[in-house]
Amino acid sequence: MIVTMSSRYTTTGIKGEGDVDDNFRQQGSLRKLLPSNSNGETQLAMSTRMIDRPPSTRSNREYAVFLQEYIILSEYNMMQKQDLKRIYVIPSANDSFLWFGVFFVRQGIYQGGVFRFTITLPPTFPDGGCPKVVFQPNVFHPLLKADTGELDTTWEFPEWKRNNRVWQLVQYIVKVFSKIDSKMPSINEEALMLFASNIESFQKKARASVTESLSQLYDPPSTDDPHYITFTPYDSSSHDGIKEEILKSKKEEENKVLGFSWVQPGSLQPFSKPETR
Repeated sequence: MIVTMSSRYTTTGIKGEGDVDDNFRQQGSLRKLLPSNSNGETQLAMSTRMIDRPPSTRSNREYAVFLQEYIILSEYNMMQKQDLKRIYVIPSANDSFLWFGVFFVRQGIYQGGVFRFTITLPPTFPDGGCPKVVFQPNVFHPLLKADTGELDTTWEFPEWKRNNRVWQLVQYIVKVFSKIDSKMPSINEEALMLFASNIESFQKKARASVTESLSQLYDPPSTDDPHYITFTPYDSSSHDGIKEEILKSKKEEENKVLGFSWVQPGSLQPFSKPETR
């Protein structure tokens, strides 16, 4: 099955660095941009320093809101620098505390699943505890509550600290779906019991979750938020040109000459050059 993912903006942490400003210029609550710096400090280092700074003691509410938005944007900026494969996350255009995510599972019991989830930051972020992760629709998994689809994060983050990062939480999502551990907390007792005593029944229910996720892949968005990630079936008349451009760019990148060769073609001697007369 071939699908295309549509959203007005690029959604992953592997996005080009030059796209950041364009994506968030005058967009909802994430309208503040990371300031440029003249001391040679990278954006990643600046993001870390900004998040780790102590809470402001100023009583000016407007300043506190402004600073908090910078901190949230810094978190997303840091996520873009991570090598997070097959998982896509983007903050809502209307609410910077709500992030939309989609995870494409490529190995393990849940292979082939396309699972949607949301990350909700606490109102006092970066304080206030671990962000809440909820899968929609629910997935049969030992760490997901059977009634709400909320992911238990205490197995990896018993206590959420200021130096914990949202990208680490996203990495945790990949981890718990790639490999299930019998030592996981029994948030969904039925799932953990079946995994330990009847693996075939567990796999059957897990595959049912995969099937359900695919059956809802093209459903209309549950929100009118322009950053909500949507999918459409592959349409050759619309997508062939884009596909060719992607493959062309990839081929050009593979054939790109890196550095200089100090060996003359046809010679194995380093620092060789044509003889001069």
